[in-house]
Amino acid sequence: MSKDDASELEVIKMKKMLELQRRMAAAQKPHPKKQVDDMTLVRSKLVNRGDEVLDAALSQYPQATTKVVQFIAKLYRTGRLDEPIPGEELLALFHDLGMRVHLETTITYIKDGKRVSLSEKFKRL
Repeated sequence: MSKDDASELEVIKMKKMLELQRRMAAAQKPHPKKQVDDMTLVRSKLVNRGDEVLDAALSQYPQATTKVVQFIAKLYRTGRLDEPIPGEELLALFHDLGMRVHLETTITYIKDGKRVSLSEKFKRL
């Protein structure tokens, strides 16, 4: 082997070593976890008409509801809250905070195999 071949070989080895070091350093760095936004996190934890309550609250009190959602998401992320939130409890929380969230409700009954709302019954009278 000539001197030129040996020096070229050394240069190639150095490049390979640098590339290997870069890969090892990148593998050791913790990859940032893809963080879910607050609204998605909270919606995933709602049960029993919780989505309906949250949608009503967002339409009636958008700024305050956003703050409440941010706080609830923070509780989930820190581990202080880990169980799902039923719609009734979410509604009670909003009421306790002074946010009178109104939900659309209907009363129906079944007559002759058909579901009839009370409002329709009163309209017919």
